[in-house]
Amino acid sequence: MMSKYVKVFGAIAISASIAAGCSGTASDSDELVKTKALVEQLTAENKQLKEQLSASGKEGSASAAGGVTAKPSPSPAASKMKTIESGTPLTINDYAEITLVKTEFTAKVMPPKPASLYTYYEVKDPANIYLDTVISIKSLKSSAGGADEFASVAVKYADKYDYKSFSTIEKGGGSDFTYTNITSIEPLKTGTLHYLAELPKEASADDKSVVLIITIGKEKYEYKVK
Repeated sequence: MMSKYVKVFGAIAISASIAAGCSGTASDSDELVKTKALVEQLTAENKQLKEQLSASGKEGSASAAGGVTAKPSPSPAASKMKTIESGTPLTINDYAEITLVKTEFTAKVMPPKPASLYTYYEVKDPANIYLDTVISIKSLKSSAGGADEFASVAVKYADKYDYKSFSTIEKGGGSDFTYTNITSIEPLKTGTLHYLAELPKEASADDKSVVLIITIGKEKYEYKVK
């Protein structure tokens, strides 16, 4: 007597053949018992597997080879980005109080109260222009934090073009600029930072959208310039 079985994902196929002339022997009887037990075992395993697939929402239709095509899980809805308002402080506990002071298109960025000797930023390409985003940052940390670590600013133009920015920080009461990566903001002290993104000049004049994406800690905030 010969027997064989095949176990497949989500379905069971068993074929057994008993050699002719074998009738009623002890050997045949034992083989039939074993085959029956095997069928019951595989049937139970198959039922358990299908129940698990059904519970997880992944049970699909069996293919001709006995496989299962899993149903794709629905993708989560995209979360809407938070917004930030100009002139309204945004407080993140134990981190910072962030205020978007203003945004301005300009070819030349100067400190608000320039001293006799000061640093300024000027666009070299006449076809481009700076979008100067001014943000006030009051540290709520328990110790000093790097000025360049509190926030970052990116710009999306016409709903498709992305631009990064670099930052500088006012010093001496606004008489000059210095680098943010060498400047710290002490606890409960405030720094005024300028984030400069270089865009094509038409971005300042056409009717296409210009949107800021401000990252503060692990959160992103949106501000529509125009």
